[in-house]
Amino acid sequence: MPSITISVLKGLYTPITPYRPSSSIPEFGYPGAPKPFDYLFEYAELALNLLEISSRSLEQLNFTVTSQPKKMMMMEFPDESDTRSKARYRISGRFFKHFSNNSSIPGLKLITQDGVSWFERIMWLLVCLVGILFSSFFCWKMWLKYESSPVFTSLDSPRFPLNDNPFPAVTVCSVNKVSDKRLRLALSDPRYNNVSYSTIHKTLRYMTKLDRAIKHEHDLEQLSDFYKSENITAIELFELLKKTAPNCRDFVLDCIWQGVPDKCNDYLSIRPTDDGICCTFNGAYYSDEELGIQSKNHEPLQIDGNGYRMGLTLVLDANVNDSSVTNGKYDGFKILVQPGEHFPDVADRGFVLSPGTETFVGLKGISSIITNDAVYTVSPHRRRCVVDGEIRLEYVVRYSQSACIAECTSRKMQELCHCRPYFFRADPSMPLCDLRKYSCISEIYEELRRNGIHTCGCLPQCNDQWYEPEISQASFPGRGFNSSRTFSRLTEKLHQKPDFQYFKSNVATLHVYYKEKTSFLYKTQVYYGIENFIAAVGGILSLGLGLSFIGIIELAYYLFFRCYIPLLSASREQSSEDSSEDPLPLSYRLDNDNRSFVSSKTTPNSSTSNLAEARLGHLATNQGNIKMVEIALDQ
Repeated sequence: MPSITISVLKGLYTPITPYRPSSSIPEFGYPGAPKPFDYLFEYAELALNLLEISSRSLEQLNFTVTSQPKKMMMMEFPDESDTRSKARYRISGRFFKHFSNNSSIPGLKLITQDGVSWFERIMWLLVCLVGILFSSFFCWKMWLKYESSPVFTSLDSPRFPLNDNPFPAVTVCSVNKVSDKRLRLALSDPRYNNVSYSTIHKTLRYMTKLDRAIKHEHDLEQLSDFYKSENITAIELFELLKKTAPNCRDFVLDCIWQGVPDKCNDYLSIRPTDDGICCTFNGAYYSDEELGIQSKNHEPLQIDGNGYRMGLTLVLDANVNDSSVTNGKYDGFKILVQPGEHFPDVADRGFVLSPGTETFVGLKGISSIITNDAVYTVSPHRRRCVVDGEIRLEYVVRYSQSACIAECTSRKMQELCHCRPYFFRADPSMPLCDLRKYSCISEIYEELRRNGIHTCGCLPQCNDQWYEPEISQASFPGRGFNSSRTFSRLTEKLHQKPDFQYFKSNVATLHVYYKEKTSFLYKTQVYYGIENFIAAVGGILSLGLGLSFIGIIELAYYLFFRCYIPLLSASREQSSEDSSEDPLPLSYRLDNDNRSFVSSKTTPNSSTSNLAEARLGHLATNQGNIKMVEIALDQ
C-alpha cells in the first residue's frame, strides 16, 4: 500500500489545469482499479476539510497535477487578504444559516432553508426587516417615555386638612431705602468729611438696585477711585447703608400674631435682599459674620386655623417725608410671601403695598409629597425634583430651588468678578464688591435671573410647600378707625395723636392668613418605572418579531458560545502559533474505513490495505506566507 505525503512548500509554483475526479474512492486490488495516484484528489479534499474544522478554512484551493512522472500534485493558496475576507463572509453566512435553521424566531428559517425559492426568501427577508424596524421604532419610543417621564405629580386631595401647616415667611421691603435724617447724621462722622451728600446719595442708589449699574461703568469707576483715595472700604459703605436704612421697629407700627399684639416682634429680623435691607417675619435662620448680620433662631411658626384673626397683621409706616433713596416711582412697600428657606428675591416676585390701603392676602396652601418609595430610586434629573437630603447647599440648611440659584449666582460672581455682593453669602475669604465691580455683578445677576434654572441646573423640591395668594384691598383708614383698639395702640406708640391725613398718606395695613381650613395636597409617584418599560418592550418584540425572553437568551447564547468564544479561541491560537519561529510539522493518518484523521508524530513506510498517510507541514502556522502545497506519492 503506498503512503501519501502532503508537504507545504514556501516557493511559488506555476499551476496547470486543475483536475477533480467525479467517482468515489474504490477498494484496492480489484482488476481495473485506478492507480493510487488518483486518490490524491480525495485525500487533499479531506485534508482541506480538516483545515476548515480547525478554524483555518481557506476559501479556495486550486489543485494542479504536474505533467512530469514525479507523481506530484501542486495546490495553490490564494492571497492572504483575499482568503481571509472571503472566509469571514463564508463563516458569517454559515453561522446565520445554522442559527436560522435552529432558531425559535418565526420566519428566519424560511430565508435560509433548502428548497425554498428565491421569491419566498426575499419575501420573508422583507417581512423580518419590517418587523425589526417596527419593533425598533416603538422600543425607542418607550425608552424616550421611560427617560422623560418616570414620575408624575397629581392632585391627591383638594381638601387636605390644615393641621399644623407651616406659616410662610413674610418679607417687607420699604420703597424708601435710606432715611434722610439717618443719612445726614451718618455723614457727620469725620470719616465722611470729604464726602458730599450727592456723592453718597448716588452711591447708595447703585447699592440698593443693581440694574442701575448696567452701562454706568465710567461713573462707577470714578466713585470707586474716590472712595479708595478717602480710604473708605466696601465694608464701611455697607455699614453706612445698614445704619441709614429704615429699621424694622421704625416702620412696623403694630404687629399682631393670631390675635395677640406684639407677639410677633420676636420673629422679625433684618435681611439683606436684592432690593436692599428688608425685614422678614418667620424667616429661616440667616447669619453673615463678615457683615455683622444674624437673624433670630427660632422654630418656624405653624398654624391650624383660618381667617385673618388667625394669621399675621402688620401696620406699616412708610414715613414718606423722611425718604432719601427710593427704588420706585411710588410710595409704600414691597411684600413677598414664600416658604422660609427660599431666597427672598423681592425685586422680581414681590407685590406692592401702597399707603392708605388695607390689604388682605388670603393664602391657599399647596403641598407636594412623595407617596411611593420607588421615587427615591429614580435619579434626580429623570424625576425632575430633589428629595430631602439629596443635595446639600453650603449656606442653607434645607434645600430649595431659589436658594440653589442664589448660591449658583454667588459662585458665578466670585469666579468672574472675584467678589460677592452684600445680599449673597460666600466664602469668608471672598471680599465684598466695591463699586467698580457692580457693573460686572449686575450683568451676571441679570443673566441668571433670565436663565438661572437652566444655567445652574437647580431642580425644585419633591416635598415642597408653596402658597397661592388671593389679594384684595380696601381704603384705609375707614370712618370707624378712630374707635378701634389698633388706633389706641398706634397713638400710644407714636406719642402723639395722628391725624386722619397722616394715616392716609403714610400708613398701610397688611393681613396674611390662610383663607380656608383645607389645602391642596399633591403626590409624586412613579408613572413609568422599569417594570413598565420591560413589559412594554416585551410586548412590542413579541408583536413585531415573535421574540420572547427565551428567544433573547437563545440569541445571546448562540452569539456568545457558538460565535464569539470559538473565534476568540482561534484568534488566540493563531497568535500563539505566529509567534513560534520553527513550528513542528503536523502529520495525520487517514483511516479509509471511517474517514477520520488521527494525529501521528511519525510516518510509517507502509501500511495495511485501505490506509494512507497525509503529512502537513507549516500549513497551520504561516498561511500568509504559503503559496503552494506539494502532495507527493511514495511508492
